[in-house]
Amino acid sequence: MHVATKGIVLHKTKYSESSVIVNVFTREAGVQGFIVKGAFSKRARGIMALLENLSLVELNFEDKGQNIKYLQDISLYYTYSLIPFEMVRRSLFIFYNELIYKILREFRGDAALFDFLEKSLLELDEPTTFLADAHLRFMVKLAGVMGIFPEANFDDGRKIFSIDESCFVHEYFDYPNFLSLDASLYLWQLMNENPPAQLPDKLVRTELLYGLIRYFEQHNSQIGKIESVEILAQLLN
Repeated sequence: MHVATKGIVLHKTKYSESSVIVNVFTREAGVQGFIVKGAFSKRARGIMALLENLSLVELNFEDKGQNIKYLQDISLYYTYSLIPFEMVRRSLFIFYNELIYKILREFRGDAALFDFLEKSLLELDEPTTFLADAHLRFMVKLAGVMGIFPEANFDDGRKIFSIDESCFVHEYFDYPNFLSLDASLYLWQLMNENPPAQLPDKLVRTELLYGLIRYFEQHNSQIGKIESVEILAQLLN
């Protein structure tokens, strides 16, 4: 079966002395692996330039049921204009890439998830995007697209978010299993796409960042440690 689809490049791995395997999240066929032969030759430099992580591409291939396929054609349909040149955007980009790649090891992708990720990447490259909590808004929305959105039961008696129970509770125990009152309120505001007029301080945002990572870990055992989070937490004041 011939497949023509958009794709988001996730990762590439050296396969042999002359070849690489590239993982691409495609809109029409989920995550697919492709072998690129002669990847380190002068002739293949153009193709390899298209296969940087999170490149937005259009590709054609034959799907005959095999695990590793051969690309027939690939091209960029969007070129990032700000992300490569701004440190904060680039750090967010790297974080998105690591989280998306690790989630998609286990979670079966679909067109709705692809559309959300595509939109998020394009927004990250827009000059008007507010960056200080873009990653937190991204993670909350991602949870909804994946079907693991926290229970929306925040009220006067339940203001503390329990990561293990995926809902708000009335008692606070120790972090990392529970968020503080401030971080819980912030999460609730992001869940309702109603961020506070004044951005919470860095400690609250950092707590929520690590809390959301732990939340995703609860639902996907393959995530493991997110290496890029340390740099991200330091950069975003």
